[in-house]
This record gives sequence, C-alpha cells and structure tokens, in this order.
Amino acid sequence: MKILLDTNFVLTCVRQGIDFISLADEIFDVKIEWLVADEVIEELRMLSMRKESKGKEKEAAKLGLELLERLDAERIRLKNPNVDDGIVAYSQNHDVVVASLDKGLKKRIKGKIMTIQGKNRINIV
Repeated sequence: MKILLDTNFVLTCVRQGIDFISLADEIFDVKIEWLVADEVIEELRMLSMRKESKGKEKEAAKLGLELLERLDAERIRLKNPNVDDGIVAYSQNHDVVVASLDKGLKKRIKGKIMTIQGKNRINIV
C-alpha cells in the first residue's frame, strides 16, 4: 500500500505528537510505502525559513522535514505549480491513499484518504 503525505498532515502530526507511522502499521496488515512529493518538501522548507512564520510553525516544519528524512519515503514529483492540484492528479493516476486534513483537497480526492481522528488516532475514509 502506498500512502502519499500532504504538508498539513505532516505538520499536524508533528504539532500533536501523533506517530502516524506506528499507527498506520497497526491499522494495515500490509507493507506501507510512504510517498512524499518534492513540492511538499519545498513547502516545509519555506515554512521553516519564512520570517513571518511563528516560532511553533517554524519548529513544526523543521521537525516535519527531519521526520520525512528518517522515514526514507519515496520522493515523487507532482509537476504542477499548485501542490493540491498535483496531489489530486497523482491520486487519479496511481493507486495511493492520500494522507491529508485539507477539507477542500479531501472533497476532490476520489480514492481513499488517511486522516486524523481525535488527538491520537488515524482513520481511512
């Protein structure tokens, strides 16, 4: 099973201390292949360096980058200047679960979505 991570999903998990990797391993009895778009990495880099970002947001972005590096996720290129549009297009052309909390993005995804339920659970919808 391949799971494509969205920026807000990673940031929220970091902020709330949710170990989505272990939780996903508990839910699924198949090997999980994590995917992260170069564009998501770039969004996290920009947030971690932006002067207007608050300290907590910068720190969450930095920790998110470190987490993704340790996760050793497969890097993909969305080839779309709009990250959400790229994720939608990628999910339509590949068999992936999209990990996102973005309500607008979730409405556009036709396949399965991994989301956070409560403060320490993940769910597939």
